[in-house]
Amino acid sequence: MSGIKVPEGRMAVRRRKQRGQSLVEFAISSTVLLLLAMGLIDLSRAFYFSVAMQGAAREGARHAAWYSTNLRTNNFLQDSEIQDTVRQALSGAGFNASQVTFIGTNGCLTPSDSNSSGDKPYPQSAYPPTPQTIYAYACYTTPGGAQYGTLASAPQDNSWRLGDINVMLLMKFQLITPFIQGIFGNSINIAYNEHFTIQGKP
Repeated sequence: MSGIKVPEGRMAVRRRKQRGQSLVEFAISSTVLLLLAMGLIDLSRAFYFSVAMQGAAREGARHAAWYSTNLRTNNFLQDSEIQDTVRQALSGAGFNASQVTFIGTNGCLTPSDSNSSGDKPYPQSAYPPTPQTIYAYACYTTPGGAQYGTLASAPQDNSWRLGDINVMLLMKFQLITPFIQGIFGNSINIAYNEHFTIQGKP
Protein backbone atom coordinates (compact mmCIF):
# COMPACT_ATOMS: atom_id res chain seq x y z
CA MET A 1 0.00 0.00 0.00
CA SER A 2 1.60 3.26 -1.14
CA GLY A 3 1.54 6.47 0.90
CA ILE A 4 -0.26 9.62 -0.06
CA LYS A 5 1.74 11.63 -2.53
CA VAL A 6 2.08 15.34 -1.96
CA PRO A 7 2.28 17.45 -5.09
CA GLU A 8 5.75 18.76 -5.91
CA GLY A 9 4.67 22.38 -5.56
CA ARG A 10 3.48 21.91 -2.01
CA MET A 11 6.71 20.10 -1.02
CA ALA A 12 8.81 22.99 -2.29
CA VAL A 13 6.72 25.50 -0.33
CA ARG A 14 7.02 23.40 2.83
CA ARG A 15 10.82 23.17 2.45
CA ARG A 16 11.09 26.95 2.01
CA LYS A 17 9.01 27.51 5.17
CA GLN A 18 11.23 25.13 7.14
CA ARG A 19 14.37 26.87 5.93
CA GLY A 20 12.90 30.24 6.91
CA GLN A 21 11.96 28.95 10.35
CA SER A 22 15.47 27.51 10.86
CA LEU A 23 17.01 30.84 9.88
CA VAL A 24 14.88 32.71 12.42
CA GLU A 25 15.72 30.19 15.16
CA PHE A 26 19.42 30.45 14.33
CA ALA A 27 19.30 34.26 14.43
CA ILE A 28 17.66 34.24 17.87
CA SER A 29 19.93 31.58 19.36
CA SER A 30 23.12 33.10 17.89
CA THR A 31 22.24 36.48 19.43
CA VAL A 32 21.96 34.88 22.85
CA LEU A 33 25.21 32.95 22.33
CA LEU A 34 26.98 36.12 21.19
CA LEU A 35 25.87 38.00 24.30
CA LEU A 36 27.07 35.13 26.49
CA ALA A 37 30.41 35.06 24.68
CA MET A 38 30.87 38.81 25.16
CA GLY A 39 30.06 38.46 28.85
CA LEU A 40 32.60 35.65 29.17
CA ILE A 41 35.28 37.81 27.55
CA ASP A 42 34.86 40.57 30.13
CA LEU A 43 34.49 38.08 32.98
CA SER A 44 37.67 36.25 32.02
CA ARG A 45 39.58 39.55 31.71
CA ALA A 46 38.35 40.67 35.15
CA PHE A 47 39.35 37.31 36.65
CA TYR A 48 42.79 37.49 35.03
CA PHE A 49 43.50 40.95 36.44
CA SER A 50 42.06 39.99 39.85
CA VAL A 51 44.48 37.06 40.13
CA ALA A 52 47.38 39.31 39.07
CA MET A 53 46.45 41.95 41.65
CA GLN A 54 46.08 39.40 44.41
CA GLY A 55 49.53 37.99 43.65
CA ALA A 56 51.10 41.45 43.46
CA ALA A 57 49.58 42.52 46.80
CA ARG A 58 50.87 39.33 48.40
CA GLU A 59 54.35 39.78 46.96
CA GLY A 60 54.52 43.40 48.09
CA ALA A 61 53.47 42.55 51.64
CA ARG A 62 55.72 39.49 51.85
CA HIS A 63 58.73 41.47 50.60
CA ALA A 64 58.15 44.29 53.09
CA ALA A 65 57.70 41.91 56.04
CA TRP A 66 60.96 40.06 55.38
CA TYR A 67 63.59 40.16 58.12
CA SER A 68 67.33 40.21 57.53
CA THR A 69 68.92 37.90 60.06
CA ASN A 70 72.42 39.23 59.35
CA LEU A 71 71.52 42.90 59.71
CA ARG A 72 68.78 42.27 62.29
CA THR A 73 66.55 44.78 60.52
CA ASN A 74 63.44 44.86 58.33
CA ASN A 75 65.39 46.58 55.57
CA PHE A 76 62.60 46.25 52.97
CA LEU A 77 59.88 47.76 55.16
CA GLN A 78 59.45 51.01 53.19
CA ASP A 79 57.37 52.56 50.41
CA SER A 80 59.93 52.32 47.61
CA GLU A 81 60.51 48.58 48.12
CA ILE A 82 56.78 47.82 48.09
CA GLN A 83 56.28 50.02 45.03
CA ASP A 84 59.04 48.29 43.06
CA THR A 85 57.87 44.81 44.05
CA VAL A 86 54.23 45.49 43.16
CA ARG A 87 55.15 47.03 39.81
CA GLN A 88 57.41 44.12 38.96
CA ALA A 89 54.71 41.59 39.89
CA LEU A 90 52.10 43.41 37.78
CA SER A 91 54.38 43.74 34.76
CA GLY A 92 53.69 40.08 33.99
CA ALA A 93 49.99 40.97 33.56
CA GLY A 94 50.81 43.70 31.04
CA PHE A 95 50.91 46.74 33.33
CA ASN A 96 53.73 49.20 32.80
CA ALA A 97 55.12 51.44 35.55
CA SER A 98 52.97 54.41 34.53
CA GLN A 99 49.78 52.38 35.07
CA VAL A 100 50.65 51.55 38.69
CA THR A 101 50.73 54.55 41.03
CA PHE A 102 51.94 54.15 44.59
CA ILE A 103 50.06 56.48 46.93
CA GLY A 104 52.67 57.18 49.57
CA THR A 105 50.91 59.94 51.50
CA ASN A 106 48.00 58.22 53.22
CA GLY A 107 48.18 54.48 52.74
CA CYS A 108 45.93 53.58 55.65
CA LEU A 109 42.55 53.64 53.93
CA THR A 110 39.34 53.82 55.92
CA PRO A 111 37.10 50.99 54.69
CA SER A 112 33.61 52.02 53.60
CA ASP A 113 32.11 49.46 56.00
CA SER A 114 34.33 50.76 58.85
CA ASN A 115 35.98 47.40 59.55
CA SER A 116 38.95 47.79 61.88
CA SER A 117 41.28 45.53 59.87
CA GLY A 118 41.70 47.91 56.94
CA ASP A 119 40.21 45.34 54.57
CA LYS A 120 37.96 46.06 51.57
CA PRO A 121 35.48 47.48 50.64
CA TYR A 122 37.18 50.83 50.13
CA PRO A 123 35.53 54.18 49.31
CA GLN A 124 35.05 55.21 45.70
CA SER A 125 37.43 58.14 46.16
CA ALA A 126 40.34 55.74 46.78
CA TYR A 127 40.10 54.23 43.27
CA PRO A 128 41.98 55.68 40.30
CA PRO A 129 39.90 57.87 37.97
CA THR A 130 41.48 56.41 34.81
CA PRO A 131 40.45 52.95 33.58
CA GLN A 132 43.04 50.16 33.45
CA THR A 133 45.21 51.84 36.09
CA ILE A 134 46.01 50.75 39.63
CA TYR A 135 46.52 52.67 42.86
CA ALA A 136 48.74 50.93 45.41
CA TYR A 137 48.60 51.72 49.13
CA ALA A 138 50.60 50.46 52.11
CA CYS A 139 49.59 50.71 55.75
CA TYR A 140 52.22 50.01 58.40
CA THR A 141 51.08 49.04 61.91
CA THR A 142 53.52 48.85 64.81
CA PRO A 143 53.34 46.06 67.41
CA GLY A 144 51.73 48.62 69.70
CA GLY A 145 48.95 49.40 67.22
CA ALA A 146 50.12 52.78 65.87
CA GLN A 147 49.49 53.14 62.14
CA TYR A 148 51.50 54.94 59.48
CA GLY A 149 50.28 55.61 55.96
CA THR A 150 53.79 56.05 54.63
CA LEU A 151 57.31 54.94 55.53
CA ALA A 152 60.04 56.65 53.53
CA SER A 153 62.91 54.65 54.99
CA ALA A 154 63.22 51.24 56.57
CA PRO A 155 63.65 50.99 60.36
CA GLN A 156 67.23 50.44 61.43
CA ASP A 157 66.33 48.02 64.19
CA ASN A 158 63.97 45.15 65.01
CA SER A 159 61.31 47.29 66.70
CA TRP A 160 58.59 46.51 64.12
CA ARG A 161 58.67 42.77 64.88
CA LEU A 162 55.13 41.29 64.98
CA GLY A 163 53.64 44.44 63.53
CA ASP A 164 51.49 44.35 60.39
CA ILE A 165 51.94 45.45 56.80
CA ASN A 166 48.79 45.77 54.69
CA VAL A 167 49.27 46.26 50.93
CA MET A 168 46.14 47.35 49.03
CA LEU A 169 45.72 47.43 45.24
CA LEU A 170 42.69 49.19 43.73
CA MET A 171 41.87 49.12 40.03
CA LYS A 172 39.29 50.70 37.77
CA PHE A 173 38.61 47.85 35.34
CA GLN A 174 37.52 48.86 31.83
CA LEU A 175 34.69 46.79 30.35
CA ILE A 176 34.93 46.34 26.58
CA THR A 177 31.70 44.67 25.47
CA PRO A 178 28.69 46.93 24.87
CA PHE A 179 26.19 44.48 26.36
CA ILE A 180 28.05 44.26 29.69
CA GLN A 181 28.63 48.02 29.65
CA GLY A 182 24.87 48.43 29.37
CA ILE A 183 24.45 46.48 32.61
CA PHE A 184 27.40 47.64 34.74
CA GLY A 185 28.54 50.86 33.06
CA ASN A 186 31.90 51.44 31.40
CA SER A 187 33.97 50.20 34.32
CA ILE A 188 33.89 48.32 37.61
CA ASN A 189 36.13 48.55 40.67
CA ILE A 190 38.41 45.68 41.67
CA ALA A 191 40.33 45.67 44.96
CA TYR A 192 42.67 43.28 46.74
CA ASN A 193 44.67 43.63 49.92
CA GLU A 194 47.09 41.41 51.76
CA HIS A 195 48.26 41.46 55.37
CA PHE A 196 51.62 40.07 56.48
CA THR A 197 53.05 39.94 59.98
CA ILE A 198 56.38 41.75 60.08
CA GLN A 199 59.09 39.22 60.81
CA GLY A 200 61.89 39.47 63.33
CA LYS A 201 63.69 37.83 66.23
CA PRO A 202 63.48 38.66 69.93
